[in-house]
Amino acid sequence: MTGLSEVEIEPEVRSWLAQLSDGDFGRVDFLVGLLAEHAEDLGEPYTRHLGGKVRELRFPCYASRPGSPIGSPRDGG
Repeated sequence: MTGLSEVEIEPEVRSWLAQLSDGDFGRVDFLVGLLAEHAEDLGEPYTRHLGGKVRELRFPCYASRPGSPIGSPRDGG
């Protein structure tokens, strides 16, 4: 391992993260850590390659919570 990659977090995601329970936040933190450690080769179902060095972190959102920037399965997100 050569080090951790930088992970950018959009402001609306940062606000959403602040509202999560400790358990949900821990799950997100674990997945962000995977992305930081394996940025170049972490594929689906964890990330989607958007082009160049950009990857989108993906994980199930079991309940579309109020204020969630992450879509629910019902709306295609």
